Amino acid sequence: MTSPTKRPALHDLGEKPAASALTARSSSTRAAPHSGPEGIRLLQLEIPDLDGALRAKLVHPEKGLSPSGSAMCTIMFGLTTADDVFETPASSADNGYPDLVVRADPSTIRTLPWCRATAAAIGDLLGPTGALYPLAPRSVLRHVEERCVALGYEARFAAEYELCIVHRDDALSAAGRHGELNPLGRTMNAYSSLRLNELRPLAEEFVDRMDAVDIPVEAVHTELGQGMVEFALSHSTPVVAADRAARAKTYLKELCAQHDLVATFMSKWRTGAPTSGCHFHQSLWSDGDNAFAADDGGLTDLCRHYLAGQLATMADFGALFNPTVNSYRRLQPGTFTPATASWGVDNRTAALRAITGPRKAVRVEHRRPGADTNPYLAIAAMLAGGLHGIERSLDAPPPTTGDAYDDSHYRRLPTSLDGAVSELRESALARELLGTEFVEHYLLSRVTELQLWHRWAADEVTEWEHRRYFETI
Repeated sequence: MTSPTKRPALHDLGEKPAASALTARSSSTRAAPHSGPEGIRLLQLEIPDLDGALRAKLVHPEKGLSPSGSAMCTIMFGLTTADDVFETPASSADNGYPDLVVRADPSTIRTLPWCRATAAAIGDLLGPTGALYPLAPRSVLRHVEERCVALGYEARFAAEYELCIVHRDDALSAAGRHGELNPLGRTMNAYSSLRLNELRPLAEEFVDRMDAVDIPVEAVHTELGQGMVEFALSHSTPVVAADRAARAKTYLKELCAQHDLVATFMSKWRTGAPTSGCHFHQSLWSDGDNAFAADDGGLTDLCRHYLAGQLATMADFGALFNPTVNSYRRLQPGTFTPATASWGVDNRTAALRAITGPRKAVRVEHRRPGADTNPYLAIAAMLAGGLHGIERSLDAPPPTTGDAYDDSHYRRLPTSLDGAVSELRESALARELLGTEFVEHYLLSRVTELQLWHRWAADEVTEWEHRRYFETI
């Protein structure tokens, strides 16, 4: 992670600020609706949901960028990833499923070169009083980032995603036979130059698209397993880093679909397949200097307090790092996935890997989240935990020097969504750090997911049961 750099102005990226570009164009668009490919006729208004997906609507630029904003029904906070509807205090038949206001964040406006006459903006959700809506993941992260700034630090985060890319087959998918989909490429080596030739056309187009919307991709390489890929994004401040992560996932899925491919960020996409994580590199900066880097090349006391806070809250926030039933299929021995709230210096078996390298690159890599995590909530939980450690001057235990998977000195982390939900439900600290209203609503969303899973599992006769009992009983 290099030294923070000033974000380029929109006009430096070949874009235009909202007022001079999109708003000005919108008035002429109504008079001349076929103004040509250079004119912005549609604004793709993107709103992060509880699961980290970008819900979106296409609106007229003048409407989307007006101070009054656009409308979004609160039902988006009563939907699962598969759009099962569950009632909540925020959105129900009792309150009539009211609207929220979506106000576009001007700093997120980007022209989408692959879409005709379209720009995109990420929106903040506002409640009836005009304040940030407390259930919105972007609101939660904004509040934590404000606490960090108030303490005198600038936080920097970068997401590192693993995923699998498979060839699209609608018939197999419709039949629920996703495990039979054919992964991209013929070979399965990690860091393979041969596999890069299979991946290169898609990777080049992805990097070009991300450059066009100011999401620098620092690296792309093949991972363990057929079709497995990793990409790393450059670092930025918390909300910007989460915006980049959410957009990169969404825009890569769009790109793959255009090539009859599917990108899946499931933690474990099929039986026997390697698993997919999302590691977050992070550091704090003060007066242009890395506050984690000690003069002797090690870690500062501040960094150790930050580490201690993250270790102390890691189990509490497990349902945010690993939010689905499938998440816990990744948390198995031999999957390079941490099982304990542990830390070590350049130790990939630990949940927190301290990287001491060059001074400007000193940072902490959080290795627990899966690729299915919500980047806004994962970063909020990490930063909130780290700041808690700083504010309380918590002491980190000695770093592990061996295999942290079975190190009894460290607390075991939840091994199921049921267990993670229980940890979050019992955590007064989570409510203090992220807000009671948000935590209670998030718990409701995870309980709904668990109920749907248990209802299905109770009635499902598995292949294991058939193999074991069909002819022997």
